[in-house]
Amino acid sequence: MLISKLDRNSRKAVRSEIRYFDDDQNPVSRDRATWAVFREVDENGALLFEAQGFID
Repeated sequence: MLISKLDRNSRKAVRSEIRYFDDDQNPVSRDRATWAVFREVDENGALLFEAQGFID
């Protein structure tokens, strides 16, 4: 899942993405995922934020 938005403070484009994985770290659809990685990158692809978490 990709989401693009404009950062209000710096007026730079920010892209958010969520990647879903199963217990064996294979990419899977959202409904089969057991954990996910959420990332935000700037317009040049530099990582701004990353979080990982388990899905109940």
